[in-house]
Amino acid sequence: MDVRKGKFILPNLFTLASVFLGVVAVVSCLGEPDDAGIRRAAIAILFAMVADSLDGRVARMTRTSTRFGVQLDSLADVLSFGMAPAVLGFVFGLRQWPPLLGEAIAFVYVACGALRLARFNLQADSAQPTHYFTGLPIPAAAGTVAMWTWAATDLSVPLSVRPATVAAAMIVTALLMVSTIRYPSFKHVRLSLAARAGILLLVASVVVAAVRTHTSAVLLGVALTYVVLGPAGWAIRLPSRLLARRRRAPAPERPEK
Repeated sequence: MDVRKGKFILPNLFTLASVFLGVVAVVSCLGEPDDAGIRRAAIAILFAMVADSLDGRVARMTRTSTRFGVQLDSLADVLSFGMAPAVLGFVFGLRQWPPLLGEAIAFVYVACGALRLARFNLQADSAQPTHYFTGLPIPAAAGTVAMWTWAATDLSVPLSVRPATVAAAMIVTALLMVSTIRYPSFKHVRLSLAARAGILLLVASVVVAAVRTHTSAVLLGVALTYVVLGPAGWAIRLPSRLLARRRRAPAPERPEK
């Protein structure tokens, strides 16, 4: 086998691993899953996020980025981070609601995820690389929904409140995906040695906290922190945007005497 051709296959293997884990998540939700099935589906989505983060990095490291890989990655994301979390949220709580209501919320989540991916592909083709995402990335949305269901089972959240909470998580993340709110992208960030050491220490602290406490609750906290970063940054930048808009506005004409 030609080594050069093998390099092009490597990133796609990580993408297909994400697809496999998405299938595992959906299959874990079939029938009447217990809390163990919910946890298994959530963990599968979590590992799919890891695989998804690696395929792009491997492609950039090996300089094997292709349009085929971009399209395959988007199709994989629709399954692993669109359909799988929607099914998980439905069986976790939405199915307790009247017919079609839970299905409608699941559909809105998947539809917004698909729209987010379509917009991302268009921006990737037409624009220069940026240090931010437009709208909440679909893996982050999926991670939020998955980590909430996992944490809720670990913390024994009552069945009566599960539908409303997971519906809120799915609707909010769906709207953030199709919004124009900026979210930080760490793909092209170059860090100093001290910054890398600080991040490594932070990650180690999160891992230790996850091991010593409820792993799902810690991971949910991490997911929610990223979700909040976008609206928080938007609110911080709002005064400067309003001021700039006022400066660009034409001065009112004075009435003639």
